[in-house]
Amino acid sequence: MQTQPTVDEAPRAAPVTVPVVPQRSTRRATARRASHRRATARQCKDDVDGRIVHYLKDHPNSTTGEIAKRLNVDRGTVAAGVSHMVRASEIPKATPST
Repeated sequence: MQTQPTVDEAPRAAPVTVPVVPQRSTRRATARRASHRRATARQCKDDVDGRIVHYLKDHPNSTTGEIAKRLNVDRGTVAAGVSHMVRASEIPKATPST
């Protein structure tokens, strides 16, 4: 491959391209739409914690696996929810029966 000769016979460097940043109003409009989509998604989200508390009132000694099966929720989600509620003292910690 041949390089193009210049006046002093040095090879030319590739031109530098500067990324084009959209105008501020365009960025703000995009961020506003994304924020609205996130807020809508949060409103549509299922209240798993409330369902767990309601279930535990009727079935106090249930395991996370039983709760997950009855509520049709992932077991990890139930375990995390129960753990958060126990730390916040919203539900009592289960005591092992001997």
